[in-house]
Formats: sequence, structure tokens, C-alpha cells
Amino acid sequence: MSMDGRFLFYLCQELDELLANGRIQKIYQLSRTDFLFVVRTPGKTRQLYMSLSTSVTRIHLSELSYDKPDNPSGFCMLLRKYVEGGLIERIETVSGDRIIRISILSHDEIGDESRYYLFMEIMGRYANLIVVENDSRIIDAFVHISPFEDKTRTIEKGAAYLPPVDQKIDPEDQVAVVSFFQANQDFTARDIVDGFRGISPLLANHFLSLSKETKAEPAEVFQQVVHEPVNPTLATIKAKKYFYFYDLFATEDKSHFPTLSELLEEYFHDAGRMERNRQITRNLVQMVRRELEKSRNKLEKLSADLSSAIQSDIYRIKGDLIIQFQSDIFKGQSNYKAFSYELNQEVEIALDPLLTPIRNAAQYYRKYKKYRSSIPYIKEQMELSKINIEYFSLISVQIETASQTDLDEIQQELASLGYIRRRSPFKKKRLPNFDTYLTPEMVEIIVGKNNTQNEYITHHLAKPGDWWFHTQGHHGSHVICRAEKELDEPTLRSAANLAAFFSEARHSSSVPVDYTKVKFVKKVSGQPGSFVTYTNQKTIYIDPDISLVEALHRKRK
Repeated sequence: MSMDGRFLFYLCQELDELLANGRIQKIYQLSRTDFLFVVRTPGKTRQLYMSLSTSVTRIHLSELSYDKPDNPSGFCMLLRKYVEGGLIERIETVSGDRIIRISILSHDEIGDESRYYLFMEIMGRYANLIVVENDSRIIDAFVHISPFEDKTRTIEKGAAYLPPVDQKIDPEDQVAVVSFFQANQDFTARDIVDGFRGISPLLANHFLSLSKETKAEPAEVFQQVVHEPVNPTLATIKAKKYFYFYDLFATEDKSHFPTLSELLEEYFHDAGRMERNRQITRNLVQMVRRELEKSRNKLEKLSADLSSAIQSDIYRIKGDLIIQFQSDIFKGQSNYKAFSYELNQEVEIALDPLLTPIRNAAQYYRKYKKYRSSIPYIKEQMELSKINIEYFSLISVQIETASQTDLDEIQQELASLGYIRRRSPFKKKRLPNFDTYLTPEMVEIIVGKNNTQNEYITHHLAKPGDWWFHTQGHHGSHVICRAEKELDEPTLRSAANLAAFFSEARHSSSVPVDYTKVKFVKKVSGQPGSFVTYTNQKTIYIDPDISLVEALHRKRK
């Protein structure tokens, strides 16, 4: 990763210039580790993106629009309490390290003016965001470090904030830089990384190459490479992307950006989106797998119980045989054999030696009645288990293509059914977040990507004369084509392609897609999910193609 101390040094200069005197209007939590600060600066509202993900830790300004889930964590609420509404005074790095300090002038709990600091430590798996009051006392942190975990640092409420301690040299300390190179004539790239704070292997290797090419003193070359003019650069080398605050890449396959934030947004766009969704989906996927496994195991056990219940006549027969031959059976006997004309075979009967023949027979009759009466209940439970398997199989498919807001709606649905804990019981209800596409012929096609959206677009939004599409025999999205007339070939294929692509058959070929008028689609009552029955359908076979999906114009909400 190229976001070393030098990169952050210049990034903070950029952020400080653009955000100084900006007021933090709102703080959103986009995922477990990602936060978005909406900052109002003179003449413009900006978005400051912070990610504490161990794989894509970063901070930068963002121009993208994000789904904003309505389930902030306790830490996000703490950020809102202390710094929302505050004025950003300064953004800077600490001692040339990968630590950013954001000074914020806000108000405390009783309304008095108070200064708070956000320390963002961009250190891979040790990434952290720490809220500090008056540059000393820790209010709280995203990740806590107890004294038992690290004897050199404690990150707990009420503790004093101390940055990590090392013996490295700050690249801005010119006297120490000169002394280092005087004492180390034969240095390697590893020596530079270990000796100076905030220097990445990328910059160290570049410095080493320049030192060998030039006759200048190493200290002079070092000062040159760490103080190069900012020229945000993204390069591709052997199919892998690299970035830095200036162009030090020996390749033609590279591009430059006006700002470091734009460079980071380009570099992290896809990886960041995938990481946000991965965080949200991880717990959902585990829960869905657990429920599917539980329902399948239950169905298997119920099937065995049903088989036993159906064969319960053997208990009645054994009871009848005991009554029939009770004169030949005596108390203390543990078994008896008798010929059953009903089964046309000899039957071995286990007996309780402590009971009389009549009481042994009564036990067999009780077993017979118990199993016979359980058959309707077992069948009912088997049906419920099958419904659960269908439901969670559908949820599993919907998670695969869900955006953050789609996932939030799925979580709300699961919470309403009692499968997960409801985090915001008094949340204001909003319209479902369905997708809308426009064909070149300007026909509107609506896609529901979870049960909430499917139910809404099919049974509330669509008109009876609109067209409804769904893959045949596969879980997937409801697709509504808002055209009451007969569909032309391009529109028909566009809607069918969307239905096939947003289904579990997206990787198959020649996928059958049924379509009919909305008035012929009926919801299956009493069943969770968006299951329906329909009639008067026709079928088209389609090869799902993402390029055709991307070619359609997607309407902004």
C-alpha cells in the first residue's frame, strides 16, 4: 500500500486547505468500519470519507453518492454527540507518522465551548479512530487496547492518549536526516524504511535508485524525494495498480489526478464498495446459512418421524396380540412371540416384566394413539420447514446482488420476522429502494432486489396492465415493465435480461423467463417473502448479459 507517512503529510495539507473552518453537519456510518462526514465549507458542502477497514484503510474527500443505512453503531452515535456540529480547525499528521489529527471546536454537554480531536491511525490491521478531549483524555475509540494487550499504550476511556513510540526519524528533521546518512554509508531500502518514520518500501526503493544514479549527497537526494511537488499518480504495473503523491513510476500506463482525494477515490472505488458490502453481508450470510441448515436438519428428522408414525400400526397389533394371548403371558416376562394373521408373520413383542399383560397392552395402545395423532402436526411442521428453506434460499440469492440500502431493507425484514435483533424500532418508514431503468425507447423497467421491494413494486406500484417478469423455476427479482401495450422485441428482451441477471440463474445460459400482466399475479398469503402465483404467462429464453444491463440508462432516485 502506498499510503505512507509522506503521502498522508501532503493529503492532510490538501484536506486542511479544503476543510478548514468547515462545519460538520452530519456523520453517517456506511458500514461497520466506514464513516462519512458531511462538512459545510464556505460555498460548498463536502464529504469526508473515513474507512477503518483493515484491508482498505483510508481517508479522503468523496464526490460519490452513498447508501446511508439507518443503523448507526454506538461509536457513530458518540461521534455525533461530540463532534457533529463542530468546526474543523486543523487537519495534520503527527510526527511524520501515519497518524492524522483533526482538531474540532465544538460544545460539551452543558453547552460550553470545547475542543476535541479525532486521531485516525492508518496502520493496517491496527487501524483506529480515537476521540480525545483537549488533546489528552480519551473519550472513546473504535478499537480498545487494554493494558494487558500492550504495555506501551492503553486505548481505553479516560486514559491519556499517547501516539505509538518508536526510534525512527521524522523526515522533516533535517539535522537528524544528515546525521543518519553520515552514520550509514552503505544503506539499503530496508534501512530507510526502518530508520525513517512514514517511509514506504515504494519510496525507499525509488530513493535508493536515485542515490545510485546521482553523485549528490544521500541526504540531499532524500530531501528531494520526500519534498517532490504533488502530482497524484495512479500506475498499472504487471496488471497491478499502484499510487503515490507524485510520479515515481517507470511505466507509460499511468494517469494523473487533480487532487490526492480524487486519486484515492479512483483507486479504492471498487475495492471499497466490495469491502462495505462484505462487512454487511458477512453476518447476514452466516445467519441465512444457519437457518437453512437448521430447517433442512429439522425436515430430515420430521421425515423420519413421519415414517415412524405411518408405521405405528405395529403398536396396535402388538397390543391386540397381548390381549389375545394374555392367558399365556405372565408378569415378569420380558418378551413374547405370537403369530399375527393381519401381518401373516410371527411378531416378537417386548414386554415390561414389572407390568401385567393388560398394562403392557395399554402401553402399546398409548404409543399407537400418540404416533397416529402426531401425523397432522408432523406434516404441518414439515410444510413450515419447506417454506423456511424456500424463504432463506430466496434471501441468499437476494444478498448476492444487494446494495447497502438493499441489505438494510433485508435486515429490517428479518428483524420484523424475529430472526435478528431490531436495532431501530422507531425508524421512520421510507419507500423501498428499488432500481429503475430506461430502455432506448424510453420504456421504464423497475427491478426489485429483495422481498420488500418485490412486494411493493408488484402489488402497490405497478398498474394491472403493466407487464411482470420472473425467472421460471429460479429465485430472483420481480421485474415490472411499465407499458400496458404489447411489448416490442427490444423492450421484451431488456426486461427479460434484467429478470435473468438478477436471479440465481445469472451465470446460466438460455434461462426461461415468464412474463404476464400484473393483474394475473397473486401473492401467496400467509407465507414470508415475495412468493406469488400467476397465470396467462408466456416464456422467453434469455442469456443473462451484464453488458446489456449496463447499457440501459439507470434513473437516479
